Amino acid sequence: MNNLFDNINEWSYQRFARFYGEIKPSDDKFNDKIKKIYDLIINDEEDDLDVIAEKSGCSFTECVMKIRYLKNKRKIEDYYIDLVTKTIRKCSKEDEELLKKYIPFIYNQHLQINQMIARMPGASVDNLELMKHQVLKELLYLDKKGLLNGISINEVDNKIVYYTIEKHKNEKDILTINCKNCGAINDVPRHSKVRCAYCKSIIEDK
Repeated sequence: MNNLFDNINEWSYQRFARFYGEIKPSDDKFNDKIKKIYDLIINDEEDDLDVIAEKSGCSFTECVMKIRYLKNKRKIEDYYIDLVTKTIRKCSKEDEELLKKYIPFIYNQHLQINQMIARMPGASVDNLELMKHQVLKELLYLDKKGLLNGISINEVDNKIVYYTIEKHKNEKDILTINCKNCGAINDVPRHSKVRCAYCKSIIEDK
């Protein structure tokens, strides 16, 4: 089981959570929580999110974010989170097929919608707008159902923002620094200082 969690750590989790606008303080029980959540879902087949949160020692929102993180790390990717019923379930065969259609475009190639369409059979100038509408509809459906992770879809300009790309882009001019007070990860421009987004302490690039 240790090999399963080799690429799982609190630092990468904090970066992932921050992509979704969540700033998290340092948590010395992170490993225990993440393994307990995985065990409850995979081995105990627990589907009640409130129960999973309670048994893993997490708040509800923290539990959901950690599940999304596990999905992003491909540990439980064929499950989806239903926030209406507060459950986690295996996706249907139809959803699984739809997911398989987009996984290569999203996780392997980080494509935008127009680039996806160009690689799909039957695409032409005549049906381009129709296909754009269909692809956007399907991606939004998968995203809102919690089957896609590490992306954000802007419905105004229909652009996809990728967590992986943003992470590497920020590494050029922005440093990722843990707050010395609470441990939360923050972006700090080089040779500058900012207030921690979580506890408001001063963080400085020295």
